[in-house]
Amino acid sequence: MPPEVSRRWEWKWVLGLLALALALRAGFVLFEQPGFYFEDSLDYDLAARTLLQAGHFDAKYYRFPLYPVVMAATYKVFGDGLTPLRILQSLIGTGTCFFVWLVGRHLFGPRAALLALFGAAVFPVHVVLAGIEYPVVLGMFFLWAAFAALVRTQPGGRSMFPALILAGGGVALSALLFEGGIVGALFLLLWLLLGKRFRGARLPALAAAGLAALVILSPWIYEMKRNRDYRALVLRPGIHLPSAPGVNPPVWAGSGENLLSSKVSGLARNPKWTLRHAWAEFLHFWNPYPDRIAAADRRFREHLHEKDPRMALDNALVGDQPRLLYAVVFSLLLLAALAGALMAPHAVPGSVFLVAWPVLLGVCYSPFFTQMRYRIPADPAFILLGAYALDRAWGGTFWSELRASLKALWEGWKRVATKIAVVQTFIILFLLFAVVLGPIALLMKIFRKDPMHAPQAAGSFWALRERTREGMQECVKQF
Repeated sequence: MPPEVSRRWEWKWVLGLLALALALRAGFVLFEQPGFYFEDSLDYDLAARTLLQAGHFDAKYYRFPLYPVVMAATYKVFGDGLTPLRILQSLIGTGTCFFVWLVGRHLFGPRAALLALFGAAVFPVHVVLAGIEYPVVLGMFFLWAAFAALVRTQPGGRSMFPALILAGGGVALSALLFEGGIVGALFLLLWLLLGKRFRGARLPALAAAGLAALVILSPWIYEMKRNRDYRALVLRPGIHLPSAPGVNPPVWAGSGENLLSSKVSGLARNPKWTLRHAWAEFLHFWNPYPDRIAAADRRFREHLHEKDPRMALDNALVGDQPRLLYAVVFSLLLLAALAGALMAPHAVPGSVFLVAWPVLLGVCYSPFFTQMRYRIPADPAFILLGAYALDRAWGGTFWSELRASLKALWEGWKRVATKIAVVQTFIILFLLFAVVLGPIALLMKIFRKDPMHAPQAAGSFWALRERTREGMQECVKQF
């Protein structure tokens, strides 16, 4: 089949799967019950309505600023109903699917990219997110737009600086939406500093991406400084950090510096407890079953419904069956992604970021109490790695590539283990001579003791060896 025909058919599949993604999201939005499902949505809605009425957020709002602005814009243009906002989120979620396809097409080829696009289109949580007033849909869109721009960038090419500007702008916009955007900014920084792709052009790359991010973030930073209100950056970590044993955190005041300082100092004074907590939360980050969902408690929903009648009393999204279904689907996805993560970095240059991004996300959230929604920005990476594993299985090379990857991983580990062994050897020998043999030798010297009772040559510490006969055997046997 000629390449242009093949490419044309590929685009038909792409457009068809994007249409499927939009249909699923829009269909869910149009048939879901009116009202809010989660407490955070009430805060965003109040901030958006206050912004329209008073020109600023309400005094109690302490979250990131961009999502209420988007909500307020849809309210102003289409009225105060939630359906237009949810349709907009359906379109944005479909755009994220397109960026997933772009990344997969560049790294893994057309077949794996189409599999990834299908997975992103039908993944249940991503379909449902279109109907929930939460900024992760927009945040993922900007994050994966940045990743798609970076992964397709050729350093030194004419498109390098426009791509870096898009990447810097994408992570900056996501940082205005939710905490995952801040982790995305850190990931971009590490990518440009440590990645092989931009070796030799690190400073220009950092300058281009950093300048774009600074232009977008500077108005928000200026407003925080002008109002002396840093709650989005200070109070939120202070609330979600745990309290170490024996620490009674104060009621927050100002921007919450006293609360954050109290918890951080308590964690610093209890390093063992802090490390155990961080490790436990890092493992919990990968827990397939969604727990720690306050909205799953009907009494909690009834309490919120009393405050705002738009809060849904019957929340089918947090029932036992939907959460069990998600746990099964995510477990299968995670297993496929694990297989892809073992193979892709060895076989596909540039794909290591698909492994590094979820790990960094888990590490950055591990000091807090992790929840299922924190790993949603990493779902496209799992889908891409799982699609690569399925593509290898489809092509019949899954087991051979998996064995080759495990062998390469083992060889790499042996190189690392050799360096670790060298360090261990130096430490053990130092302790042996400094702590054991050194003091014993010093005591023997002071008390003129020779536990081996070996004769010594005059004026020397060398022990004389008894010679029995001269010959080759005597020379070979040195001891």
